[in-house]
Amino acid sequence: MATAKSLYGVFPIYKPSGYTTSAVLKVIKSKLGVEKVCHSGALSSYAEGIMVMGVGKAVKYNKAIQQHQRMYLVRGVLGVATTTNDAAGDFSRVSPYYHVTEKSLREACNEVFVGRIQQSPPVLPSYKFLQRHRPGAMADKSIQPVKQADVHITSIDVIQFEPPSFQLHVHTEGRVYPCTLVNDIGEVLDSAAHLTHLCRVQQGDFGFREALHFYDWTEKTIQNNLYLPSNDPQLNS
Repeated sequence: MATAKSLYGVFPIYKPSGYTTSAVLKVIKSKLGVEKVCHSGALSSYAEGIMVMGVGKAVKYNKAIQQHQRMYLVRGVLGVATTTNDAAGDFSRVSPYYHVTEKSLREACNEVFVGRIQQSPPVLPSYKFLQRHRPGAMADKSIQPVKQADVHITSIDVIQFEPPSFQLHVHTEGRVYPCTLVNDIGEVLDSAAHLTHLCRVQQGDFGFREALHFYDWTEKTIQNNLYLPSNDPQLNS
């Protein structure tokens, strides 16, 4: 059996809601007795779903791992925007939604958001606090919000529409900001919206079937479920 220091590869886990990404990393590092573990892209504490972890020399493939295809289950509510674009934020705007139909929602998703677009990462609560209470601190570049990012959404399927609630399947190439997507959909529909639930159901070749659940996050189980990164030359040796 491989020792902790010799562990090398990637493995999928299912992150339960209520855990931050940093907390998950801390647990995995503790279970494996290693200092370096990478992940396929952060999930907020309220979100759940697939995260691909890398250990050992596989951490150098972190950027490649993050570019894998992803599929999300996204739930949103029309009529209300929040400061963080999700249910954790304060209400920032209330807008009518009765004019929104399933057809107009579907058209907005496919005509405006499918393809290569730019997204603004959600504003963190701490940044909003500084904006409001310590404006002088905003000169510190280390706490400025991240600039717009290029993202690639390959498809959006409306799978449920019960106003004000709706549910989407979102397929992407690499990272995307689902809460920003929901907020922007609300704006395009001349309304408002925020994210209420998020689940990453697939990343690359990994889905629920392959993912290790919390009770499986043990050194032995992880060792038995390591995969070599798909672009590793060792696969062809």
